[in-house]
Amino acid sequence: MKLNRREFLKSGGVACGAAALSTGLSTLVAQNGSVAEAAGTPPEYEIYAIKYSDPADRKLANYLYGKGWDENIQINYYVWAIKGNDGFIVVDTGIGTTRARERKHKGYVNPVDVLARIGVNGSNVSKVIITHMHYDHIGGMEMFPKAFPKATFYLQKREYDFWTKHPVAKRGPFDRDEVGIKATADLEGTDRLVLICGDQKIAPGIEVLLCAGHTIALQSVAVNTAKGTAIVASDAFHLQRAFREDLTTTIILNMIDSLETYDKLKAKATSIDLIFGGHDVILANNYPKVAEDITQLV
Repeated sequence: MKLNRREFLKSGGVACGAAALSTGLSTLVAQNGSVAEAAGTPPEYEIYAIKYSDPADRKLANYLYGKGWDENIQINYYVWAIKGNDGFIVVDTGIGTTRARERKHKGYVNPVDVLARIGVNGSNVSKVIITHMHYDHIGGMEMFPKAFPKATFYLQKREYDFWTKHPVAKRGPFDRDEVGIKATADLEGTDRLVLICGDQKIAPGIEVLLCAGHTIALQSVAVNTAKGTAIVASDAFHLQRAFREDLTTTIILNMIDSLETYDKLKAKATSIDLIFGGHDVILANNYPKVAEDITQLV
């Protein structure tokens, strides 16, 4: 089904409301443990940044609105692993092998293989949270459903509907990964794809947060840790500097949404130092290294 812009905007809230009603039971199941969590202490998790490609040279102005037109920087490409007592939750899927080959990504390693360096495998991943559907976050769906056969995939419904149903999403400014998008769409209607409407706890101590701005419905992940509530913000901002200076990325859909997302992240996290953006080399360089190309953030 294709929707024009007006129909899409009008139907968004209705669709989410209907989805919530029709999946009420599964939503309760997805939040299992929340009653126990209210009565006691939620589990604590560790968070790891997984770099799967060599640093790429970019203009600072791409990621720091209004600044850095003549300044070059490097960015990294990451997925993240959240480690609990019962296994792992993976955040994002990275770039798929097909797109990496086409774009000649330097030093690219299949994210599945890099995750394996800290013991992430098909037997211990229960959930994969997809923050948004840009190619470097959705492309790995080319490999992930097979690599992690026990995993359920979580995505905001509004984000999914835009990329799979809205005709504008196929136009020039939107850099699509057709392989990753199709692999995700192939799961629609199965219990392996959960489409979420807004903020939702999906496990004890794990909550996804609607953080629009960079895309129509990006979601970040709030995690209970030994240091308090930490947030894998993904591309809610690309550079830590941008977040601290209250400047959005240039790669943006809605600046007002993005700045309101900044406020939301700051209010949710225990400390600004526990909020981690999507592409900063700091994540790989300034935290304890636990394996090749893997650092522990919390």
